[in-house]
Amino acid sequence: MAICALGYLGIRSGKIDDWSDFASKLLGMQQVDRAGKTLAFRMDDRKQRLIVSDEAGDTLSFIGWEVADKNDLQQYATRLEAKGVAVEYGKAELCDRRFVSDLVTFYDPDGNRVELFYKPMLTTDPFEPGRRYRAPR
Repeated sequence: MAICALGYLGIRSGKIDDWSDFASKLLGMQQVDRAGKTLAFRMDDRKQRLIVSDEAGDTLSFIGWEVADKNDLQQYATRLEAKGVAVEYGKAELCDRRFVSDLVTFYDPDGNRVELFYKPMLTTDPFEPGRRYRAPR
């Protein structure tokens, strides 16, 4: 049972245009979606790595951690529930929005929403950075 990688971040902010500039022009991420009041960005072969929703609060909305095996989701959920932590199993609609095969969610002691997921969806589209990169000298 292992958490193997940070998969994605979700941010709430009333400054969505600033986030668009920051993620694209400074970090070099590729904006892949602007659906309604949400921006999505990628930086590699994953469908998305950063999701920013136009909401008041300017805070972390959720953080997604990838697990190595689908069975890990159930094992983590069982351990968390045994410690009194409420765990929700991701519905298909949420999995589709996160571009993952399966997930579970819970809140950490500080109230942050944590999502453990399995099998992120990949894209075959080439990554197109939001800014030019210069080779180090």
